Amino acid sequence: MKKLSCVMAAFIVFILQSAVFPFMFNGVSQPNLIFVFVVLMALHHGQRIGVTTALLGGFCQDVIIGNFFGLHLLPYIIIACICSYIGRDIDKDQWILTLLVVLAMTEICLVINCVILFMSGQYIHIMAYLFTYSIPMLIYHGILALPIDHIVWRMRREDTFYGYKGYRW
Repeated sequence: MKKLSCVMAAFIVFILQSAVFPFMFNGVSQPNLIFVFVVLMALHHGQRIGVTTALLGGFCQDVIIGNFFGLHLLPYIIIACICSYIGRDIDKDQWILTLLVVLAMTEICLVINCVILFMSGQYIHIMAYLFTYSIPMLIYHGILALPIDHIVWRMRREDTFYGYKGYRW
């Protein structure tokens, strides 16, 4: 992986998520650029890089941007592990499959967030929460997934072995 481009992309994603998007979108629903970045890094770069990105992104989003520690960190790690397993079979030209994985992981993240909030004692109506956040998040992440996928795929080095168990044809 190209380290300088990865650090620059992470910095740009963090600045966009914390400073630019809150002014562009209302406070209830805004795209989660860090989440899309974590999903695509885990898909295309393997488990080690995906989980590392999930740890850094979830920690930054919980501590610096958010107000409830663990609400982003735990789902990001779970989703990075799932996406790194799915990413073994995804190639560059399968952009529809990549888009569907990002949308499915968005829904799984919302469900995990519901479970975390429910287990922490927060009163939450699960169907209202999912309906309120699901539709805008799916639209936002569906629009952002493919441009970010292009950026993440360009950070991949072709001469590096990413730890997949089988040889990919």
